Amino acid sequence: MWHRLKNLFFSFRVYNDLSPDLRVRQQVNRALRDRPTLKQDEWFESFYKSQGIAYPIAIFAYTYLEQYSGLKLGSILPTDRLEAELQWTAVCWFDWQQNLCKDFYRCFEIDIDIENGLALSKLDTVGDLIVFLNCHWHPPTGTPTGR
Repeated sequence: MWHRLKNLFFSFRVYNDLSPDLRVRQQVNRALRDRPTLKQDEWFESFYKSQGIAYPIAIFAYTYLEQYSGLKLGSILPTDRLEAELQWTAVCWFDWQQNLCKDFYRCFEIDIDIENGLALSKLDTVGDLIVFLNCHWHPPTGTPTGR
């Protein structure tokens, strides 16, 4: 009985360590509140089309990065720094990188090697992350990359 209670206690402790920090998430969302919130197409047109980012990649990033972080991606600029400004590690679940790789594979059937390619320490801004994803994306033959 004591062993089960001890495991339950440690489970709650570990869950808290691995969960997003909701207080930090609220602070970041408050800071973003003064910015306009762009819809997916507006976000792509405003920031990524001119950079040669494929439309499917921008929409993937808009959708999934918002799910991982709980932040409104329509208010986030490509120049926003993941850690310094968005507190990415604090606002996301601990395994967001693994989920990103799984979701990328599920959507595009492209495997991203997380150990060799997607180290958060190598990516400074949201734009860097999206460029990274775009570099790994290979459109099916005959598929346009932009809108």
